[in-house]
Amino acid sequence: MRLSRHWLCAALLGATALAAPARAADLTVTAFGGIWEQAFRDCYVAEFEKRTGKTVNVLLGNPVQWVNQIAANPEHPPIDVIVNSMESGYDAIRRGLVDPMNTTNTPMLAQINPAFVADGRGYGTLLNYGAMGLAYNTDTVKHRPASWKEFVEGTVRGDWKAALPNITFAGVPTTEIWLFATIYGGDVDHIDEGLKQIRRMKDSGNLVFYNDVNEFLGLLKSGEVDIGQYYDGRTWSFHDEGNPNISYYNPAPGAVINPTMLQKVKNGSDLGWQLIDVMLSPGPQSCWGNKMQYGMSNLNVKFNDKVAPRVPKLTDILEAPYDQIPERTSAWVDKWNREVAR
Repeated sequence: MRLSRHWLCAALLGATALAAPARAADLTVTAFGGIWEQAFRDCYVAEFEKRTGKTVNVLLGNPVQWVNQIAANPEHPPIDVIVNSMESGYDAIRRGLVDPMNTTNTPMLAQINPAFVADGRGYGTLLNYGAMGLAYNTDTVKHRPASWKEFVEGTVRGDWKAALPNITFAGVPTTEIWLFATIYGGDVDHIDEGLKQIRRMKDSGNLVFYNDVNEFLGLLKSGEVDIGQYYDGRTWSFHDEGNPNISYYNPAPGAVINPTMLQKVKNGSDLGWQLIDVMLSPGPQSCWGNKMQYGMSNLNVKFNDKVAPRVPKLTDILEAPYDQIPERTSAWVDKWNREVAR
């Protein structure tokens, strides 16, 4: 069965190549910030450096930025291994910026869920996945909306103060625009009704937009919002860090999956293959999956008793047409700016 998936990450934050960072380390790999980065260093980088004696530079940012940095200097790329979004992963493949991946250069690929390998189209594999459903304050939301449509209507009525990612937030075309378009009968070529519902919530005065992952948690903790679209793993980590009133669930008909694609950059250091093999191994993936509370790609990953029930099930997630979204993103952003942001 093909695994459904979300977003995850961004096609919006800048299409201009940035200057290449200094290469003091033996290898450069990309990562997302916050607790994601810390778990990445603890579980993947530390194990790689222990096994090889080599050092790793972790480059933070967003997928569009990274792909354009590689494209600006493809013969001597500033990145060796890219942890990518689905949309930017397919863009990197189309532009010839990543190497083919197989069990010869990546033996651990044999242990990866075949659906994840297939999603890499021979040029990578999915590394992990989460969902982007609803995080909420159990003290102020006594009757949580069972569906996304109930979330919309409850927000318009003022049953709660809600939050959604802003257009500048990573992955909004998939996790928000495509999601609401689909729920209200549209598709990648018909997003008007979905945008109309987002605008209804905004016009009610009961919806705010947030711009980064930490901002939303601050809004939720301060009581400025009661409920909002957010990542499952990050919510559960926040819950476990002393916020027992903050919880998470996937409303009907499901949440968009937010996966990451792991790829070796063409002309990057061949050490990249060793790092990738470490990142696909069951031990490091079990470490990262239990810290971040996301689903993982290795079939032999072991989740602890607390995390296992929180990992998204196939019945709770929606499939997004990742390969169709990048070419429509510019038009979607323009329409958002004219119809939602005005």
